[in-house]
Amino acid sequence: MKFLHYIWALPFILFAAWAIYSADSADGIAFVLWPQEKTVTSWNVKLVLLVTLIYGYIGGRVGAWFAQAPVRRELKKQKKANKILAKEQDELNKTVDGLKQNVSALQEKAKAKENNATSPNNGIMAKIKQKFGTKEER
Repeated sequence: MKFLHYIWALPFILFAAWAIYSADSADGIAFVLWPQEKTVTSWNVKLVLLVTLIYGYIGGRVGAWFAQAPVRRELKKQKKANKILAKEQDELNKTVDGLKQNVSALQEKAKAKENNATSPNNGIMAKIKQKFGTKEER
């Protein structure tokens, strides 16, 4: 966005520089102070144009900086809230990882119990099935 700003401002800066360079400074600008009409000061035109250009640029930059103050304040609040949420998310991720490990351990225990209960050497039901099962099972 800054690049577009400078592309847009470049013709104005070049025009101002050309105007300052080509200004006729032979006479200068005469300023008459109001209460004392006899006091006359003469200033160089190029100097007046240059000072005006610099003053306008600096004034514009300061005005833009003050205009962006609410945006900077809101951005600072959002960054602070983002840090708090990031810490909370890290804590929740740690909790979820611990819960996943607990679930996997419980699943392994359940599988081990299931394997022990269904093995043919263990349990009365397995022996009864062996003894009194159908002819196809024997």
